[in-house]
Amino acid sequence: MQIRLDIYGDPAPQGSKRIIHGRLVEASSEKLRRWRKAIAAECVAAKGESNTFFTGPVRVEVVFFMPRPKSVKESARPWPIVPPDLDKLCRGLLDGIGQSEVIWGDDSQVVVLLADKVYADNREPGATVNIIGL
Repeated sequence: MQIRLDIYGDPAPQGSKRIIHGRLVEASSEKLRRWRKAIAAECVAAKGESNTFFTGPVRVEVVFFMPRPKSVKESARPWPIVPPDLDKLCRGLLDGIGQSEVIWGDDSQVVVLLADKVYADNREPGATVNIIGL
């Protein structure tokens, strides 16, 4: 089983959870909410095309396409070696897929994760995701 997701939008990282005044709080920006909405919409669309729901271990391959700042030329910085961090982008993506509740039960099912972060020079910002059942 395999599903491919093509998500468009500005990839947003998910930060760490914090305890504030004795309550567990997850930092969530408007940018992350928009990104999660794009993830959920693509998950629902992919589910409509494929009746796949992963119940076992999965491999996730993702390429994040980050917007290149207008002030940064390709020759000056070919790779996005600035924030957001790749691990936090993955956290936001995997939790977003899980919250859609149509692809898998929980992101703990991910046992292999391959991730890249590149500039979106030849396409819109977003991510391509391949989810493969093992």
